[in-house]
Amino acid sequence: MSYFEAIVLGVVQALTEFLPVSSSGHLVLVQAWFGEREVDVLLNVLLHTATMVAVVVYFRREIFELVAGLAGRSGYVPPFAGYERKAVWLIVLANIPTAVIGLAVDRLLEDAVSTPLFVGFMLLATGALLWLGRNRSPTRTIGEMTVVDALLIGIAQGVAVLPGLSRSGSTIVAAILLGVERTLAAKFSLLISIPAITGATLLEALDVDTVSSLSIGPYLAGMALAGIVGYGAIHLIIVLVQERAFFRFAYYVWPAGLAAILTALL
Repeated sequence: MSYFEAIVLGVVQALTEFLPVSSSGHLVLVQAWFGEREVDVLLNVLLHTATMVAVVVYFRREIFELVAGLAGRSGYVPPFAGYERKAVWLIVLANIPTAVIGLAVDRLLEDAVSTPLFVGFMLLATGALLWLGRNRSPTRTIGEMTVVDALLIGIAQGVAVLPGLSRSGSTIVAAILLGVERTLAAKFSLLISIPAITGATLLEALDVDTVSSLSIGPYLAGMALAGIVGYGAIHLIIVLVQERAFFRFAYYVWPAGLAAILTALL
């Protein structure tokens, strides 16, 4: 792994983890472009760790309020103010179907779905999903969200483990279609990604081989850049959701998906 490859993959991971274009799908395509026959597990672990840290740092205030809410203190940070305990409970619930579906896909379908052809079709599906939620004007607050809402959003997150199907796109659009207010949908989606990304990273870490200190430099460079770019991408996605510009990523994933399919078939 060269510095150039690690840096490119770090930027790709950071942008695509939060923007609705599928990080796993892009990593498959970019590593195929670099001629890598197998996914670099160590790099994936470090990049996912960096993006998870970016979420925690960006939402440090909200996370503090949620934790304080468990102790009985009512916070003042929207959109969870006054409903911190309920928000934590819904976040935990959402990750139950995510874990079940994610483990099933990892055990049964990992090799079959980690191909440019499959990624291409899933990118087309991501575009269709984004387009479906483009004109919605939801108004439901955290106080109006239910257990069913959390489970359905968690199912969307679990299915999005398929490369090419965007996690952020699936969960945010699922929340919007359920009537959840846009800012809440974006923040809830990103917060439920913390345990999901952490769990997936820990599973991947079990497959990492020992790496010598002489080869770790490029990995650390990619990790650092992924964290920095990821932080900016989080802010961008929240703004785009609020301004109803989220669906415009369909104009990117549709041609990207077609290109991946044609490249795989030719």
